Order: sequence, then C-alpha cells, then structure tokens
Amino acid sequence: VWFAYALAYALVEGAAEVLEVPATDLNATVGHMGDQYPIPPIILYDNVPGGAGLVARLEEPEVLRQCLEAGHQRVCGACGCDENTSCYGCLRSYRNQFAHQHLQRGPVRRYLMYILDKWRQIR
Repeated sequence: VWFAYALAYALVEGAAEVLEVPATDLNATVGHMGDQYPIPPIILYDNVPGGAGLVARLEEPEVLRQCLEAGHQRVCGACGCDENTSCYGCLRSYRNQFAHQHLQRGPVRRYLMYILDKWRQIR
C-alpha cells in the first residue's frame, strides 16, 4: 500500500505541474481492496470546493502522458535523496507526513519508466 501512496503523490505533483496549478489544488487517496490487485486503486481528485474539473483533464491521453512524464521527472533523482527514501524535492509534502517514513522514490521511478516505455511502444 505504501508504494501506491508514493505513486499517488508523484502523480499529484506531476499533474499539478502539467495543469499549471498548485499541488494543493489536487489530492489523492489509496483504496484498500485487500489483495485483489497488485497495486491498490489510486484515486486522484480536485481538492478545491465544488471541484474545478482538473482531474477530468487527465482523461485526455496527451495530458495523462505528460502527467506521467512529469511524475517520473519528479522521482528521477535530481533531488539528491537515496532511492530507498524520499524528500520534499520528490515525494514528501506537509499533507503526506503520515507516510514520510514509507515513501520511496526508486520503485516509483522504475514503475513510471516501465509505464512510459509501454506507452511509447503502443503509440
């Protein structure tokens, strides 16, 4: 479940960058579905009163791809932290303090690279 949280926060940061909004305008939660899925469902949502339709823009394939790329860039290691941990330059924020000790940027980097490689193969 902690991998899903790390991935969720990379996606939130990537989406905020692509949509050119503050990261606080978006948020994510992780569903707990037992062992049905290798990765629990990640739910991204608008974190503004009444919603702003921000997450709905991720339905556009090009916007989603850009979000994945921005999320990958966020965890690529430019921040300087070890891949078995995280920092405020990659995954950590005030709102995810509950998970700081569990957030690892390395597995998220590898997963997003895999997804983006598959995306390029089908396009």
